[in-house]
Amino acid sequence: MTADNNQQPEAPKRFTPEAARQYAQAARRKSEFILSRCYGLFRDPKEEWRQIRDEETTVPNILIGYVAPLAAIPPVCGVLGALMFQRQQLGSLDQELVSVVITWMVSVALVGFLGVLINVIAPNFDAEQNDLAAQKIAAYSMTPAFLSGVFSLLPWLWWVSLFALAAMVFLMYRGLPILMKAPEDRALGYAATVTIAVMVAGIVLFALSSCITTH
Repeated sequence: MTADNNQQPEAPKRFTPEAARQYAQAARRKSEFILSRCYGLFRDPKEEWRQIRDEETTVPNILIGYVAPLAAIPPVCGVLGALMFQRQQLGSLDQELVSVVITWMVSVALVGFLGVLINVIAPNFDAEQNDLAAQKIAAYSMTPAFLSGVFSLLPWLWWVSLFALAAMVFLMYRGLPILMKAPEDRALGYAATVTIAVMVAGIVLFALSSCITTH
């Protein structure tokens, strides 16, 4: 036999305390980044959009690293709120878990669609097309909508989502001239058009996902 044939297969790496510490540090850095980004968008949107414009990243990194964690807030808080105050409206545990996962996936997909839409219609508003910049606009503009999901813990505060929608339009309005180079006088119409389109798409997608989870 050759030396290669005598070699034993490499043992799988064990999950060591050091590995656990590294994972925890990575999770902490990610959470700090998300919190910093959220705070910056509310504190000084124009300055934060400039920083976002200059960041080197990719569309998958944005969707997985930023959108996915925040998109989990509304469905998880919605189930917890129903569990505390509207338990009679809940289905089985399996149904609720499936509903949370599907709603989360649809939310992430919706942000991806929003980025494509922003890029496709850019010439209609004298803006420049840029796939990455459009996805940045989509992801970070949705921040208020995702954060407002916390209020689902108290079902009677559903109306807070209306303010979140207004904040989303405002953030998009601020970001479009910086990232997509849209003229200032066309940015509001651009943002309003995108918002209406994504609301319609969201209603359709969530209606379909609801049909899936109720069968």
